[in-house]
Amino acid sequence: MMTKLLIADDEKNIRMGLQAMIEREFSGLYEYVLVKDGREAWQHVKQFLPELVITDIRMPVMDGTMLMQHIRELEPGRRPLVIILSGYDEFQYAREAIRCGAREYLLKPIVREELFGVLAVLNEELKQRNYLINDSVVSVEKDRLAGRIDGASAIADRSGSMTRAIQYIHAHYSEDLNMAVVSNSVSLNYTYFSQAFKSYTGLSFVQYVKRLRIAEAKRLLECQGGKIYEIAATVGFDNAKHFNKVFRELEGMTPQQFRLKNQRGNEK
Repeated sequence: MMTKLLIADDEKNIRMGLQAMIEREFSGLYEYVLVKDGREAWQHVKQFLPELVITDIRMPVMDGTMLMQHIRELEPGRRPLVIILSGYDEFQYAREAIRCGAREYLLKPIVREELFGVLAVLNEELKQRNYLINDSVVSVEKDRLAGRIDGASAIADRSGSMTRAIQYIHAHYSEDLNMAVVSNSVSLNYTYFSQAFKSYTGLSFVQYVKRLRIAEAKRLLECQGGKIYEIAATVGFDNAKHFNKVFRELEGMTPQQFRLKNQRGNEK
């Protein structure tokens, strides 16, 4: 089955160029819809139900950040993964994009290797999501046929719970997030959720959230501007000291050292 991909940009050459570039690398993988502004994109998100959205952050009528705010209002299972494009290598734009739930933030002109790398990661995530849903359906049918549980109850208990939980985490990691909130969001018992989440991701809930927040922080550190404490708050840390500690624990260096290393690398 083809993956539905929506591309939103007010410049026709960019829309067409992105489609051609992606199709050459991922021939036959995507079904495309191309639109010129955020309002059109939002209408197609509701009707076309794309799994992926690539959108410019600055567009007429409705911009990319407003589009993402609308997308966040959808049920977790219906939210597409969003890649933001921008011609502005500035902290404020990257922070706003990530705050609104963008999975990636790419600068124009687009470097095809970067775009292809991002798409490969998100394709794998979508594959895992679909596998989980399909596996849940098969498990439900087996249980129903065996007479162990009622089919309707099984669907409620099993159908995509971990997928929805992960989508919820990615949409709300910048907030005060804990396992009780997430388990409630998918209507699962706290203890059962803790075990199921670790089994599915290979990480505890706390470890997963830490890694996600640090990954997003690294993207912000690569942009121009933005103080360390601002970045810490943007990705969900309540103070810079804790942020520095977790960053060093996972990356082997402080946020400032990471930023300096990245800047030196870009100068070569």
